[in-house]
Amino acid sequence: MSNYKFITPGLWGEVTADEAVVELERIREKYGTLKPEMVVEESKPEGALLHKCFQWDDTKAADMWRKEQARQLIKNITVTVTNDSVSATVRAIVNVVTSESDKRSYVPLIKAIHDDASYQDLLGQAKADMESFIAKYSQLNELNAVKQAMLFALNGVEQD
Repeated sequence: MSNYKFITPGLWGEVTADEAVVELERIREKYGTLKPEMVVEESKPEGALLHKCFQWDDTKAADMWRKEQARQLIKNITVTVTNDSVSATVRAIVNVVTSESDKRSYVPLIKAIHDDASYQDLLGQAKADMESFIAKYSQLNELNAVKQAMLFALNGVEQD
């Protein structure tokens, strides 16, 4: 049994993470590198392992792509904020749960900070991002001080 898992398993139909890793490695070996366009090309035939992982209806795919472009547009707007004479450039619009709708939506950061549900959601996202960073870069000793600071922020205690 392997340790491979999808972050969002329901998106990939019947393909397991193990199968996807094997197929992606096959593609990487074939081309000497792995790029999205290679994966799409190798997945075009209906019998290809990863074929069902893609939307092949061009009308639906175009609509999905435009929605992704809209997400990228929203996520790429930044603003510089200053607190206690420290300036930082951050996303101007964030995706959070709001107390008004109890559903996810994009709202200006300043509004999210002043809405309790949005603030708690944003804080939860920040903690999840820290945990992800710690896990992703656990083998890089040069980042130990950063990881320790994050662990302190998450747990309130220093770790060895």
